[in-house]
Amino acid sequence: MLNCYIREFGQASRFFVTPELDYSVTFPASGITLAGKLVRRSAIGEHRYKSFLHDGRPLDSAELARWIAQEMAAEAPSLDRRLQERFLQQVAGSRQTLALFMSQPESALPDGYLTSEQSLLHGHPFHPFPKSVLGFSEADVRRYSPELKASFRLCYMAVRSDKFEEEWIGGKPRIADPLQAVEQASLELGASASLYRLLPVHPWQYEHVLSLEETGEYVRERQIVPLGPCGPLCHPTSSVRTVYVPEMRCNIKLALDVQITNMKRVNTREQMRRTMDAASYLLQSGCFEQEPHTQVAYEEGIAACRMPREELTALLAVAYRPIEFDPSCTFVMSSLIETKAGDDKPLLASLIDSGQAEAWFRRYLDLSLLPIVRAAEEKGIHFEAHLQNTLLSIRDGMPRSFVIRDLEGVSVDRGLAAPGAQGPLFYETKDAWARTSYYFIVNHLGSFIHALSASTCSSEKSFWAIVRDVLERELERKGGELPFVRHLLTADTFLAKRNMASCLAGTSETPAYVPVDNLMRRIRSVADAADKQLV
Repeated sequence: MLNCYIREFGQASRFFVTPELDYSVTFPASGITLAGKLVRRSAIGEHRYKSFLHDGRPLDSAELARWIAQEMAAEAPSLDRRLQERFLQQVAGSRQTLALFMSQPESALPDGYLTSEQSLLHGHPFHPFPKSVLGFSEADVRRYSPELKASFRLCYMAVRSDKFEEEWIGGKPRIADPLQAVEQASLELGASASLYRLLPVHPWQYEHVLSLEETGEYVRERQIVPLGPCGPLCHPTSSVRTVYVPEMRCNIKLALDVQITNMKRVNTREQMRRTMDAASYLLQSGCFEQEPHTQVAYEEGIAACRMPREELTALLAVAYRPIEFDPSCTFVMSSLIETKAGDDKPLLASLIDSGQAEAWFRRYLDLSLLPIVRAAEEKGIHFEAHLQNTLLSIRDGMPRSFVIRDLEGVSVDRGLAAPGAQGPLFYETKDAWARTSYYFIVNHLGSFIHALSASTCSSEKSFWAIVRDVLERELERKGGELPFVRHLLTADTFLAKRNMASCLAGTSETPAYVPVDNLMRRIRSVADAADKQLV
């Protein structure tokens, strides 16, 4: 929370650090100064704290949340008391949920895909309430949270064919309905089973949707026949509502009418349309076809029950994403930056030989950064490739393949698209550039380099110098004709989400942004990185 505040409310004027790592943070609207000691100062702003003191006594998160709400109210007088109270409630709820997760017995380090999906105890490092789940009771949290290693059977509904909607890339389903659900539908429907299609539903959502009056009418008219928990065993992933189904070798992005962090996790028609349009566009454009170790995990199909209102249809819509990587050696990137309670170093430290850190990182950039900027330069394609939307396969201690998932966030530079390209997928150049600049450079590389620095006891600036070197070599290889790469190297600042301010104001769907320094611009080369101070 404090790092969010420092980033979003003016780090230059409100955050002061001495060479001895004593720090102070001011809250002008409250007339308060917080002081203490840092463990580690971070170039990207992910400072690690040893102490938080106000008037010589320890601080708690509720006090800090109140001060921050007062700062936001001073900045935006229209921020009413209701929004402030909601913010305080979500901060408290996130803290309570995190405390529950941290109270569980220590588990082993992630050793593959599933365990990495279920290891994100802390979550987004620049979010004020990363573990808020408004709508879940404590029992629900215990039953459905990936952090508690939950697993459960999918519920299914039989939906009459005239109310069933689906779309598949290539026109033909690649993922068959599970045998258990097919057999249950046959028992319930008998000879009329052929008139229905099967739809998976999260167990919590199943009970929630069936409690709604309009759904009850569908059930009475046999337009929907509830089949109960008859699907295969599934495991919630880091997003909570997306599940991993080993038997079906896929992820299913389910709808869940619960506010996880700052948004309800339902699947609106617009979101599903964007997802399918993005998948089709990427396939038609041959994205990454020249990058053998970089791939996209495509949502290949969507399905829904068409309800009387679009808001209800969004409660019963799903997307299917086949898994085509090796689950035994693939990790969600966000899991690699997690630090277990009591540890000084993140999971990443156990996967990298410190003597090979530079070679490891350069290989990683070859698989991730370079293919991403090439897709942007050559095809105008940009991804929301933040740490939770990307995966890394590691073999023999080195990165082997990089995977980007969740295509809802894909954007295409209209200037490089086919003439007349229309629709929500297409953006003006500066807006498309801003998405990669934030999601991959600031969010992804910023936090990953911070974790890499902590893992290897090296400075963040030394790794940012490597990023700059890799981009400069790419620029040289192409004779300098790479406007996006040149922008990444020369921009004074990039825009980062003001997650805290947007959550406070209730504008998470249209977030505000704040400029953050382009650290690459402040280093000329790897050689002089050791002589530069980047904070």
